[in-house]
Amino acid sequence: MKEFVKLDKYGQLYIDRVLFESYFPVIFTCVNDKKDIFIGVCCQNNEKGCKWLLGKTNGISIVRMLRDEITIRQLLLECSSGKISVDYVQNRYIVAYDNSDWDEKSPYLPKEDSYMYAEDGEFEEEINYFSSMEYYVHYNGECYKPIAEAMGTINKGIEPMADALAVFASAIGNISISSEVVSTLRVFGELCTNFAANTGKYSNEEQYKLVFNSTFSVSPKDLGMELGSEDDNYINAA
Repeated sequence: MKEFVKLDKYGQLYIDRVLFESYFPVIFTCVNDKKDIFIGVCCQNNEKGCKWLLGKTNGISIVRMLRDEITIRQLLLECSSGKISVDYVQNRYIVAYDNSDWDEKSPYLPKEDSYMYAEDGEFEEEINYFSSMEYYVHYNGECYKPIAEAMGTINKGIEPMADALAVFASAIGNISISSEVVSTLRVFGELCTNFAANTGKYSNEEQYKLVFNSTFSVSPKDLGMELGSEDDNYINAA
């Protein structure tokens, strides 16, 4: 890939795919080192210099443009962010963000009917390429490491379960345990069997998703727990 322009906000951009050209790339895509996708449109190339409009977008929006479902103008204005203007004057790039080049009546924006007007199968390779890019998801390993470690501890079995729940809760914040667990799980300390019933703040538990849900097998003689509730309708057991 060929280097294009380096941006303070997004880093070095590289020209990835040229979708339309005429002696020079007119409509093209760029990526940076994080594999973010940008659409680029050359809107000026004359004695005054070169100008490009760039927007950070995604593979699906590029595909929609290639299929003539949206115009190039819509891709820039409605399906992109950043609103980047790049001028090349006197052998250097000048970058601006959200300036008058992006006004609705700007002469640099593509026209209202600026479709690609693709023939059948013309962009089949590019459509497959940008569609496949949507399957890649980037995760920060450091952020997910505490949860992964907690899950690893939980999956080892029933014995370390009590300590593992404490580790898991500290990793993700709050944890809710369904009341069905009371018949199969050894618990030390206090067990909140119904989160909604014990807090007046949350009255509709259907709005909340379980953060952990599993089943365990344990001998009845190993079961030891205390249940407590201010509501006499709940069972008190030991």
